[in-house]
Amino acid sequence: MANACSVVTSIAVEGADFGGASANAYCDRRYVTEGGTPSAFCQEVVGTLAASQFADDCRDNHEATTGPGLCPRAEIIAGCHLNENNSDNSQVWDWYYDIASFPDAEPDGAAYFAPPVATSVAAVAAICADPTRYPQGAELAYP
Repeated sequence: MANACSVVTSIAVEGADFGGASANAYCDRRYVTEGGTPSAFCQEVVGTLAASQFADDCRDNHEATTGPGLCPRAEIIAGCHLNENNSDNSQVWDWYYDIASFPDAEPDGAAYFAPPVATSVAAVAAICADPTRYPQGAELAYP
């Protein structure tokens, strides 16, 4: 697993924050360091001018794993495409994962992951439609 400095460096090398270049970055909330609370989703931002700030926020606020590129696609159930108007015109997705792939998680995720936990496409659709989670709305998406 990469350390925080190498992740920030790799994001910067891809062009984020330099001369208006955009980059993609992810914050995988399934994998956290001590002090973080795992969640069964990964957030990705596509075409952002602020990839390093996104990565810093991921580490500082969630103790989560971050990196350049898109969220890992293996084990995704479905996702939510956020209806946000970001100032840099970037797009954001939250991808929800099948928790059965985590050996420490119970079948409903209760003993391991913080809510929300999705076990089906219908459950992800309900999460996307929840205005308390996504006040500006979100659309169901597939990887």
